[in-house]
Amino acid sequence: MRLGPLLPLAAFLVYTASAPAQTIIDEWSSVKAPPAPELKAVTVDPKTTALLVMDFVKQTCNNEKRPRCVASIPRVEKLRAEARAKGATVISTTVPPVPITDTVPELAPNSNEPVVVAWIDKFMLGDKDTGLEKMLKDKGITTIIAVGTAAHGAVLYTSTAGALRGFNVIVPVDGMSGEGSSAAYTEQAVAFILSHAPAASPKITLTRIDMTKFPN
Repeated sequence: MRLGPLLPLAAFLVYTASAPAQTIIDEWSSVKAPPAPELKAVTVDPKTTALLVMDFVKQTCNNEKRPRCVASIPRVEKLRAEARAKGATVISTTVPPVPITDTVPELAPNSNEPVVVAWIDKFMLGDKDTGLEKMLKDKGITTIIAVGTAAHGAVLYTSTAGALRGFNVIVPVDGMSGEGSSAAYTEQAVAFILSHAPAASPKITLTRIDMTKFPN
């Protein structure tokens, strides 16, 4: 029997059968989620802390589009009430062209609180600076608490941008929401990215709203 011509083919088949997957495409249906990132209790100084309440507008924070956003409103409202009571800076945001008056009533800003209009990175609107960084630094802010919708939009990009600008960033994962049938996966992915992102993650702390405290 002449096996010579078949040996290279046999070797190739053995290799391809045992070779590990090379891309996410090869593993798409079998990827398992890593362990959940650790959530840490935090106590913040209200004098140097700003709470960013991002994009809780009626157009997206509703039961049809983001029911998990609607569910988060009471928790975020409680956090904001404590921040206000302790004298922390509270900043609300929206996206163009949605007016800030379209914020859900429970989280509508007070008339004396700053408002930032930008897309997913609240530090920038296109190639223009929104003034958020200057506003925070002028107030002596060193810590940002980021809550909002969407998790994969304003929370992910603004938290990362803030960390890269030197701010300490606190992200209560129960104060950010995904969209549609993939909402839970989106929130999980964002939490993982924020806790592992190069350069940014050392400045980011994941927590829960009830683990975020202001001193008495």
